[in-house]
Amino acid sequence: MSDTIVMRHPTLPEAQEIEVPKDAMPHYTNAGWQQVPAEELEQRAELKAQAAAEAAAAEEATEQAETADEPEQSEPADASTERPARSRTKTAAKKSEEES
Repeated sequence: MSDTIVMRHPTLPEAQEIEVPKDAMPHYTNAGWQQVPAEELEQRAELKAQAAAEAAAAEEATEQAETADEPEQSEPADASTERPARSRTKTAAKKSEEES
């Protein structure tokens, strides 16, 4: 069990909750805060886990569909990332044209 509890105040929106140390509970209850029932917290945790599992399954299905749609592409054996050297013949041809 954790050393904290979740509390909410009746004058605030229901979704606005705080997590406080168990030892501080009397201080907060005197100020009107109420502890969120454990059953509600468990239900939220189950829904969150279920949503996470569904999201993971959907992501996996999407990845499988993308992989199945793409044809395999073979890479060239010599996939060099270097640029080829510049040809000096073009430069020489331009100079000879300018000289004319």
